[in-house]
Amino acid sequence: MASECEHRERHEALVKVIYLEDIQRFAAELTITCADCGRPFQFLGLPIGLDVTSGAYICPDGVECRIAIAPVGTVPQP
Repeated sequence: MASECEHRERHEALVKVIYLEDIQRFAAELTITCADCGRPFQFLGLPIGLDVTSGAYICPDGVECRIAIAPVGTVPQP
């Protein structure tokens, strides 16, 4: 059954900040959905995996982006 929604009007984004105690690092987990029909958006062009030391990765189905983050001043910038 095809959806009539074109996913163009309203969107919802959820960001969760997680702290990984064992490696003492932070990550942001980002998901985006169509607010009208609830269909999740898929992130494109990022590798699959989890590396909170640098970069951005997606979960295997592509609907969650995981991004390495740190409080300002705690990690030197390149």
